[in-house]
Amino acid sequence: MNRLSRVALAFTLCCAGVAAPGDVMSVTVWRGESSSLLVSDEFPEIGGEAQGVTVRRGTLLPVRYNTSIKSLEYRFVADRAVYGSKAAGLHFATVSAAADAKAGEYDFGQLKVKVLDRVLPPPSEWKYFLDLWQHPWAVARVLVDQPWNHQCYDAYGTMIGRRRDANGKWSFDYSVFDKYVEFGRKCGLGPDIACYTMCPWGYKVDYTDADGRKVRVEAKPGRPFFDEYWGVFLVDFSKHLEEKGWLKDTFIAMDERSPEDLAYIAKFVRRVAPGLRIAMAGNRRPSEFKGIEIDNYSQIMHHVDRPFLDEVAARRKEGKTTTYYICCGPARPNTFMSSGPGEAFVCGFYPAACGLDGLLRWAYNSWGEDSNSDMTYSRWTAGDIALVYPDGSPSWRFLELKNGIVAAEKFRILREEGGRDAELDALAAKFDLKKLLEGTDYEGLRRAVQDVVNR
Repeated sequence: MNRLSRVALAFTLCCAGVAAPGDVMSVTVWRGESSSLLVSDEFPEIGGEAQGVTVRRGTLLPVRYNTSIKSLEYRFVADRAVYGSKAAGLHFATVSAAADAKAGEYDFGQLKVKVLDRVLPPPSEWKYFLDLWQHPWAVARVLVDQPWNHQCYDAYGTMIGRRRDANGKWSFDYSVFDKYVEFGRKCGLGPDIACYTMCPWGYKVDYTDADGRKVRVEAKPGRPFFDEYWGVFLVDFSKHLEEKGWLKDTFIAMDERSPEDLAYIAKFVRRVAPGLRIAMAGNRRPSEFKGIEIDNYSQIMHHVDRPFLDEVAARRKEGKTTTYYICCGPARPNTFMSSGPGEAFVCGFYPAACGLDGLLRWAYNSWGEDSNSDMTYSRWTAGDIALVYPDGSPSWRFLELKNGIVAAEKFRILREEGGRDAELDALAAKFDLKKLLEGTDYEGLRRAVQDVVNR
């Protein structure tokens, strides 16, 4: 038994197949693209640079997870992708071709790279809408306010300080909010700014009183204090955003709340701060939220049906964004530690197949106590809480998700160019939602997609 096989038996593998030792591996990319793939640890050293094509190699280190909260059974999955690591285990490589790389074939030992004479634009020019929920307090390990009822290891705090003086006058401190938005934009994130949440679980909100004490009260939609607490703030917040040049990019976002709460808040925002936009995640068609104009709407995957998709084109013409999301469900396809080969890729590509604008994913980095070594946390399915690791390493799940998103962007470009509609339609038809949810050959779908977009 070779070394690669022993590792595969020791650790559950959440990724695509690996070529056998002695085989020659090949990958096809566009100019301007980065693509990740598995490589055998018995191949000679793979890596280097040639005429704008770079190959970086690393190891997928094992991470522990619990199969369920009702079980004491732990498994390991080769998932933490550490570039430059030569540790024993499953190995991977990321191939990057510069936008000005010469088209042709490149030889990196047992890895052959084919660069097509096509250019993938930089991510800032992609039309794919990717919404990954980040958790800055998981980075900072600061426990403050609890808008999601502390369901995460780290509670979510407020980025905007609120103070109410003895006369009932409100004042606001935007310094942390401003620094975070500026930092995100410096990193290439945005331009959209999604602000959660005017409807926290438990309806509890905080402010500081005239004596510097923290006060926690209930602010339920439809009650007088809700209007006071949020009304003055939204007016002041809109003014601040206008001064920063961010108003047109800012959304008041809400997550899986009751229709009554959503309706009240949406109408309230439109009335007191009409410059702000509305974003929601839910499980019904946008048109079913009567009287609410939703600028950015995301549908849970297993509720993506034909009536919902029929509304997408009209929304796009109106400048509205429509995506789908995965979180603690569905069971498959997903990006869990236990997800099978091809699932993450399929999740990334799916919007292209069904005509959506992109993907929302909880969560990018809502880490547990020691997520570098254990991705288990509370009742969440292992891996649900993060796509990257606290040490800065991506997961293999994230790299495969990115591969799928890149393929979706290629699909869009080919569709807009025209001339291959029948072939692209046939590919999209393979992504039948019922079959995807019931379980199918996700790895086969991945191969079919790559064959079409890289031809």
